[in-house]
This record gives sequence, C-alpha cells and structure tokens, in this order.
Amino acid sequence: MGIFDKFKQYREGQNRKSAESHGLTLKNKVTTKEQRLEAIESLSGMVPEVAFPQLLKRYEIVIDHGIQDTREKEMIEEIFLKQPESAKPVVREAMSSMARISWPVRLAEKLFPHEEYLALLFASLKMDGVLFDEAVQERNVEILLALKEIEAPGVVERAARLVRTRDEQVRMAALECLEAHALSSPDAKEVFLDLLKEEPSDSNSRLLGLARSIAERHAWV
Repeated sequence: MGIFDKFKQYREGQNRKSAESHGLTLKNKVTTKEQRLEAIESLSGMVPEVAFPQLLKRYEIVIDHGIQDTREKEMIEEIFLKQPESAKPVVREAMSSMARISWPVRLAEKLFPHEEYLALLFASLKMDGVLFDEAVQERNVEILLALKEIEAPGVVERAARLVRTRDEQVRMAALECLEAHALSSPDAKEVFLDLLKEEPSDSNSRLLGLARSIAERHAWV
C-alpha cells in the first residue's frame, strides 16, 4: 500500500469517527438545538454511506419542543430525498431494525414506488414472536398504522392475525387498521365482527370492549 492509499484510508477512518460522533449527538436528548443542527449540517456534507446511518439516529428520540423536533427531522428528510438512490438501502434497513420508524416509514413512502413500499411494509411486519421484543412491538404498531391507509390484498389478513397477538399495543393498532378497512371492505368487516363472538377473558376484555364500542358507533351491530 502506497503513501497516498494509507493517507486516504486514514482520512476515511477519521471521517467515519467524526460521523459517529455526530450520530451520538443526534440521539442524545440532553444536547442543545445548536449542537444538533451543527451535527446535521456536518453530516449533510459527508458521503451518504457514512452520513445517512448517523442521520437516522435523530429519528430515535423525541425532544420536548415539538416544533423544533419536527423541524430537525424534516431537515434530515430533505437530505435523504435529495439523494434517493443512496437513501433507499439505508431506509430499507432502518425499517427492519429500528424501533421508532414513523419517520422512516414516511421516508419510504416518498422514496419507493407504491408496490415496493407496500412490500417493504409487509417484509418489516413481524407476524410471530413479538411479545418479548419491545423494538419489534413498536415497529409493528407503526407499520399497522401505515397499513390502515392502504387498500391492498394481504393487509386485512395480517391485521386479523395480529389483533390476536398477546401484546396489547399491537392488538390495538391492528384493531384500528381493521376498523379503517372495514368501512369499505366486507372481508375486513367480517373479521372485525368475528371478534365480537369471542368469549371475554382477562387477556382480551379490553380489546373486545373497544371492538364492540367501535361496532356500535358504526352501526355494525
């Protein structure tokens, strides 16, 4: 390896360390607005493969000042959308690995064609073994809320399975998804009404109570 190659390798290592430092700033709730904005600006000038994974870390936290929180996240979104081909693999990975994915979902909807976006949602939705994995539970909730806006084969089937999972937050999100689709889909309405036939128990009484309240509100029963 020549001197030039060694220097290039050294610079790349330094840039990566700098990017990682900025990423730590972005996921730390106690940093100031000025520190986070400086980190975003610095990362925006780096190559996407180094910068984008670190920028995504800002989506992992919510700061108290809602307007500023949204502003910073929109700034990062704009950086991603300016380089869509570089952004796609990073966002795809985030959809299956991050816990809080409401902003990655929003990004994915803008980056990918509709069919590819739907396939990504389905691929990121874990159907089994969600009870003891908090990250998977949070991810499933966000995906179900996104799916309630999409009329496509497979959506109702997945929501119907997850409404019977043991995690309450996932069940409630699945119920919300089913309600949205039941307004126009006889199949979804049938799945929804089938819930009302179940025997109440300690584990499902809240779900069934809410389902009955929704059904009565829509005059389904």
